Amino acid sequence: MPIQMNQLFDNIPKLPQIPEVVRTIINQLNDPQAEMLDIAKNVEKEQVISLKILRLVNSAHFGLSRKINSIDEATVMLGMNQLKTLVITSGIVCSMPKIENFDLRKFWNNCFRTAVYAKWLAEQSKLSGDIAYTAGLIGNLGNLLIHIGLPSEANEIDQHTRAGHSSRATFERNCLGFTNQDVCAELCRRWKFGDELIEAIQHSGEPLTYQQPSPIACCLHLAQFISDAVDKGRNEADILAALPLAIGEKIGLSEAFFDAKLAEITALKSNLEGLND
Repeated sequence: MPIQMNQLFDNIPKLPQIPEVVRTIINQLNDPQAEMLDIAKNVEKEQVISLKILRLVNSAHFGLSRKINSIDEATVMLGMNQLKTLVITSGIVCSMPKIENFDLRKFWNNCFRTAVYAKWLAEQSKLSGDIAYTAGLIGNLGNLLIHIGLPSEANEIDQHTRAGHSSRATFERNCLGFTNQDVCAELCRRWKFGDELIEAIQHSGEPLTYQQPSPIACCLHLAQFISDAVDKGRNEADILAALPLAIGEKIGLSEAFFDAKLAEITALKSNLEGLND
Protein backbone atom coordinates (compact mmCIF):
# COMPACT_ATOMS: atom_id res chain seq x y z
CA MET A 1 0.00 0.00 0.00
CA PRO A 2 1.46 3.43 -0.94
CA ILE A 3 2.85 5.47 1.95
CA GLN A 4 0.52 8.32 1.00
CA MET A 5 -2.52 6.06 1.41
CA ASN A 6 -1.35 5.10 4.89
CA GLN A 7 -1.23 8.82 5.64
CA LEU A 8 -4.77 9.22 4.34
CA PHE A 9 -6.09 6.51 6.67
CA ASP A 10 -4.05 7.97 9.54
CA ASN A 11 -5.75 11.34 8.90
CA ILE A 12 -9.18 9.80 9.50
CA PRO A 13 -9.54 9.74 13.29
CA LYS A 14 -12.50 7.37 13.31
CA LEU A 15 -12.58 5.03 10.33
CA PRO A 16 -16.17 4.17 9.37
CA GLN A 17 -17.28 0.73 10.56
CA ILE A 18 -20.23 -1.34 9.39
CA PRO A 19 -22.56 -3.51 11.49
CA GLU A 20 -21.57 -7.17 11.63
CA VAL A 21 -24.88 -8.25 10.08
CA VAL A 22 -24.06 -6.18 6.97
CA ARG A 23 -20.58 -7.74 6.70
CA THR A 24 -22.15 -11.20 7.05
CA ILE A 25 -24.69 -10.62 4.29
CA ILE A 26 -22.10 -9.18 1.89
CA ASN A 27 -19.72 -12.07 2.47
CA GLN A 28 -22.54 -14.58 1.88
CA LEU A 29 -23.84 -13.09 -1.38
CA ASN A 30 -22.62 -16.09 -3.38
CA ASP A 31 -23.62 -18.66 -0.75
CA PRO A 32 -26.96 -20.32 -1.61
CA GLN A 33 -26.94 -22.01 1.81
CA ALA A 34 -26.89 -18.73 3.74
CA GLU A 35 -29.56 -18.70 6.43
CA MET A 36 -31.17 -15.40 5.56
CA LEU A 37 -34.04 -15.86 8.03
CA ASP A 38 -31.50 -15.97 10.86
CA ILE A 39 -29.88 -12.88 9.44
CA ALA A 40 -33.26 -11.12 9.37
CA LYS A 41 -33.52 -11.75 13.11
CA ASN A 42 -30.13 -10.09 13.60
CA VAL A 43 -31.20 -7.11 11.51
CA GLU A 44 -33.95 -6.40 14.03
CA LYS A 45 -31.25 -5.93 16.69
CA GLU A 46 -29.70 -3.10 14.64
CA GLN A 47 -32.16 -0.41 15.60
CA VAL A 48 -30.93 2.36 13.30
CA ILE A 49 -30.94 0.07 10.26
CA SER A 50 -34.34 -1.39 11.13
CA LEU A 51 -35.92 2.04 11.54
CA LYS A 52 -34.50 3.25 8.22
CA ILE A 53 -35.76 0.14 6.41
CA LEU A 54 -39.24 0.33 7.94
CA ARG A 55 -39.53 4.03 7.18
CA LEU A 56 -38.56 3.40 3.55
CA VAL A 57 -40.82 0.38 2.96
CA ASN A 58 -43.76 2.35 4.38
CA SER A 59 -43.05 5.29 2.06
CA ALA A 60 -44.76 6.03 -1.24
CA HIS A 61 -41.75 4.54 -3.09
CA PHE A 62 -42.91 1.01 -2.31
CA GLY A 63 -46.67 1.60 -2.41
CA LEU A 64 -47.55 -1.28 -0.08
CA SER A 65 -51.19 -1.82 0.77
CA ARG A 66 -50.69 -1.80 4.54
CA LYS A 67 -48.27 -0.50 7.15
CA ILE A 68 -45.26 -2.74 7.88
CA ASN A 69 -44.26 -2.83 11.55
CA SER A 70 -41.37 -5.33 11.69
CA ILE A 71 -38.46 -6.68 9.66
CA ASP A 72 -40.24 -10.07 9.56
CA GLU A 73 -43.24 -8.43 7.90
CA ALA A 74 -40.95 -6.58 5.50
CA THR A 75 -39.35 -9.89 4.54
CA VAL A 76 -42.76 -11.43 3.76
CA MET A 77 -43.96 -8.42 1.75
CA LEU A 78 -40.74 -7.66 -0.13
CA GLY A 79 -38.91 -10.99 -0.26
CA MET A 80 -35.47 -11.84 1.07
CA ASN A 81 -33.54 -10.47 -1.92
CA GLN A 82 -35.09 -7.02 -1.52
CA LEU A 83 -34.44 -7.14 2.22
CA LYS A 84 -30.76 -7.98 1.57
CA THR A 85 -30.49 -4.94 -0.66
CA LEU A 86 -32.08 -2.68 1.95
CA VAL A 87 -29.93 -4.00 4.80
CA ILE A 88 -26.67 -3.60 2.86
CA THR A 89 -27.61 -0.14 1.63
CA SER A 90 -28.86 1.22 4.95
CA GLY A 91 -25.89 -0.28 6.82
CA ILE A 92 -23.38 1.35 4.48
CA VAL A 93 -25.19 4.71 4.46
CA CYS A 94 -25.45 4.74 8.26
CA SER A 95 -21.73 4.01 8.62
CA MET A 96 -20.60 7.12 6.75
CA PRO A 97 -20.21 10.47 8.53
CA LYS A 98 -21.49 13.83 7.35
CA ILE A 99 -18.85 15.85 5.48
CA GLU A 100 -18.72 19.62 5.50
CA ASN A 101 -19.36 21.26 2.12
CA PHE A 102 -20.07 17.91 0.48
CA ASP A 103 -23.42 17.04 -1.11
CA LEU A 104 -24.06 13.62 0.44
CA ARG A 105 -27.58 13.38 -0.95
CA LYS A 106 -26.31 13.76 -4.51
CA PHE A 107 -23.44 11.36 -3.77
CA TRP A 108 -25.70 8.60 -2.43
CA ASN A 109 -28.29 9.00 -5.16
CA ASN A 110 -25.49 8.51 -7.69
CA CYS A 111 -24.32 5.41 -5.78
CA PHE A 112 -27.85 3.97 -5.63
CA ARG A 113 -28.29 4.51 -9.36
CA THR A 114 -24.87 3.05 -10.16
CA ALA A 115 -25.65 -0.03 -8.06
CA VAL A 116 -28.92 -0.67 -9.91
CA TYR A 117 -27.25 -0.22 -13.32
CA ALA A 118 -24.33 -2.49 -12.32
CA LYS A 119 -26.69 -5.25 -11.15
CA TRP A 120 -28.67 -5.10 -14.41
CA LEU A 121 -25.54 -5.16 -16.58
CA ALA A 122 -24.08 -8.05 -14.58
CA GLU A 123 -27.24 -10.10 -14.98
CA GLN A 124 -27.18 -9.47 -18.76
CA SER A 125 -23.64 -10.89 -18.73
CA LYS A 126 -24.58 -13.90 -16.55
CA LEU A 127 -22.57 -12.54 -13.60
CA SER A 128 -23.55 -12.12 -9.96
CA GLY A 129 -26.06 -9.28 -9.80
CA ASP A 130 -25.80 -9.12 -6.00
CA ILE A 131 -22.02 -8.63 -5.99
CA ALA A 132 -22.26 -6.11 -8.83
CA TYR A 133 -24.95 -4.20 -6.92
CA THR A 134 -22.81 -4.09 -3.78
CA ALA A 135 -19.74 -3.02 -5.78
CA GLY A 136 -21.80 -0.25 -7.36
CA LEU A 137 -23.08 0.91 -4.00
CA ILE A 138 -19.69 1.11 -2.28
CA GLY A 139 -17.31 1.59 -5.22
CA ASN A 140 -17.06 5.35 -4.72
CA LEU A 141 -16.52 5.35 -0.94
CA GLY A 142 -12.84 6.08 -1.52
CA ASN A 143 -13.94 9.51 -2.73
CA LEU A 144 -15.63 10.12 0.63
CA LEU A 145 -12.54 9.04 2.56
CA ILE A 146 -10.32 11.34 0.48
CA HIS A 147 -12.67 14.23 1.28
CA ILE A 148 -12.47 13.38 4.99
CA GLY A 149 -8.71 12.77 5.21
CA LEU A 150 -7.33 15.08 2.50
CA PRO A 151 -10.01 17.76 1.95
CA SER A 152 -7.88 20.32 0.06
CA GLU A 153 -6.58 17.68 -2.36
CA ALA A 154 -10.11 16.30 -2.78
CA ASN A 155 -11.44 19.74 -3.74
CA GLU A 156 -8.61 20.18 -6.25
CA ILE A 157 -9.44 16.79 -7.80
CA ASP A 158 -13.15 17.69 -7.98
CA GLN A 159 -12.39 20.99 -9.74
CA HIS A 160 -10.04 19.31 -12.20
CA THR A 161 -12.57 16.57 -12.95
CA ARG A 162 -15.34 19.11 -13.60
CA ALA A 163 -13.03 20.93 -16.01
CA GLY A 164 -12.60 17.67 -17.93
CA HIS A 165 -8.87 17.97 -18.63
CA SER A 166 -8.17 14.28 -17.94
CA SER A 167 -9.82 11.31 -16.30
CA ARG A 168 -10.45 11.47 -12.56
CA ALA A 169 -8.30 8.37 -12.01
CA THR A 170 -5.35 9.91 -13.88
CA PHE A 171 -5.50 13.13 -11.90
CA GLU A 172 -5.97 11.30 -8.58
CA ARG A 173 -2.87 9.25 -9.31
CA ASN A 174 -0.87 12.35 -10.26
CA CYS A 175 -2.08 14.29 -7.22
CA LEU A 176 -2.14 11.54 -4.57
CA GLY A 177 -0.24 8.55 -5.90
CA PHE A 178 -3.41 6.40 -5.79
CA THR A 179 -7.04 6.46 -6.92
CA ASN A 180 -10.31 6.53 -5.04
CA GLN A 181 -10.83 2.90 -6.15
CA ASP A 182 -7.52 1.99 -4.46
CA VAL A 183 -8.76 3.65 -1.26
CA CYS A 184 -12.12 1.88 -1.43
CA ALA A 185 -10.44 -1.48 -2.00
CA GLU A 186 -8.26 -0.92 1.07
CA LEU A 187 -11.34 0.06 3.11
CA CYS A 188 -13.01 -3.20 2.00
CA ARG A 189 -9.94 -5.16 3.09
CA ARG A 190 -10.18 -3.53 6.51
CA TRP A 191 -13.88 -4.40 6.56
CA LYS A 192 -12.86 -8.02 5.74
CA PHE A 193 -14.92 -8.31 2.56
CA GLY A 194 -14.34 -11.11 0.06
CA ASP A 195 -11.63 -11.02 -2.61
CA GLU A 196 -14.06 -10.99 -5.55
CA LEU A 197 -15.71 -7.76 -4.37
CA ILE A 198 -12.38 -6.12 -3.52
CA GLU A 199 -10.91 -7.00 -6.93
CA ALA A 200 -14.00 -5.68 -8.73
CA ILE A 201 -13.68 -2.33 -6.99
CA GLN A 202 -9.88 -2.18 -7.42
CA HIS A 203 -10.14 -2.78 -11.19
CA SER A 204 -13.23 -0.65 -11.83
CA GLY A 205 -11.57 2.74 -12.37
CA GLU A 206 -9.48 1.60 -15.35
CA PRO A 207 -10.38 -2.02 -16.18
CA LEU A 208 -8.44 -2.16 -19.44
CA THR A 209 -5.13 -1.49 -17.67
CA TYR A 210 -5.39 -4.99 -16.15
CA GLN A 211 -4.40 -8.04 -18.17
CA GLN A 212 -7.46 -9.92 -16.89
CA PRO A 213 -9.88 -7.33 -15.54
CA SER A 214 -12.60 -8.47 -13.19
CA PRO A 215 -15.80 -8.88 -15.25
CA ILE A 216 -17.79 -7.23 -12.44
CA ALA A 217 -15.32 -4.32 -12.55
CA CYS A 218 -16.30 -3.85 -16.20
CA CYS A 219 -19.99 -3.77 -15.23
CA LEU A 220 -19.22 -1.27 -12.48
CA HIS A 221 -17.17 0.99 -14.76
CA LEU A 222 -19.95 1.12 -17.36
CA ALA A 223 -22.63 1.64 -14.69
CA GLN A 224 -20.63 4.48 -13.11
CA PHE A 225 -20.04 6.07 -16.51
CA ILE A 226 -23.76 6.03 -17.36
CA SER A 227 -24.79 7.16 -13.88
CA ASP A 228 -22.39 10.12 -13.98
CA ALA A 229 -23.68 11.05 -17.43
CA VAL A 230 -27.27 11.00 -16.13
CA ASP A 231 -26.18 13.27 -13.26
CA LYS A 232 -24.79 15.71 -15.82
CA GLY A 233 -28.02 15.70 -17.82
CA ARG A 234 -26.47 14.05 -20.90
CA ASN A 235 -28.89 12.73 -23.49
CA GLU A 236 -28.90 9.20 -24.83
CA ALA A 237 -27.03 10.06 -28.04
CA ASP A 238 -24.23 11.79 -26.13
CA ILE A 239 -23.90 8.88 -23.70
CA LEU A 240 -23.72 6.35 -26.54
CA ALA A 241 -21.12 8.42 -28.41
CA ALA A 242 -18.80 8.50 -25.39
CA LEU A 243 -19.49 5.06 -23.91
CA PRO A 244 -16.28 2.98 -23.47
CA LEU A 245 -17.44 0.15 -25.70
CA ALA A 246 -14.17 -1.81 -25.41
CA ILE A 247 -15.03 -2.39 -21.74
CA GLY A 248 -18.50 -3.60 -22.68
CA GLU A 249 -16.97 -6.07 -25.12
CA LYS A 250 -14.99 -7.62 -22.24
CA ILE A 251 -18.29 -8.83 -20.79
CA GLY A 252 -19.98 -9.65 -24.10
CA LEU A 253 -22.02 -6.45 -24.43
CA SER A 254 -21.72 -4.96 -27.91
CA GLU A 255 -22.38 -1.53 -29.37
CA ALA A 256 -25.64 -2.91 -30.79
CA PHE A 257 -26.62 -4.05 -27.30
CA PHE A 258 -26.21 -0.56 -25.86
CA ASP A 259 -27.95 1.03 -28.85
CA ALA A 260 -30.95 -1.19 -28.10
CA LYS A 261 -30.84 -1.14 -24.30
CA LEU A 262 -29.51 2.23 -23.08
CA ALA A 263 -32.98 3.72 -22.64
CA GLU A 264 -33.99 0.69 -20.60
CA ILE A 265 -30.90 1.06 -18.40
CA THR A 266 -31.40 4.77 -17.70
CA ALA A 267 -35.08 4.15 -16.88
CA LEU A 268 -34.15 1.87 -13.97
CA LYS A 269 -35.01 3.27 -10.53
CA SER A 270 -33.49 2.42 -7.15
CA ASN A 271 -36.42 3.45 -4.89
CA LEU A 272 -33.80 3.97 -2.16
CA GLU A 273 -33.56 7.74 -2.05
CA GLY A 274 -35.25 7.84 1.39
CA LEU A 275 -32.30 5.97 2.95
CA ASN A 276 -29.98 8.98 2.72
CA ASP A 277 -32.18 11.35 4.73
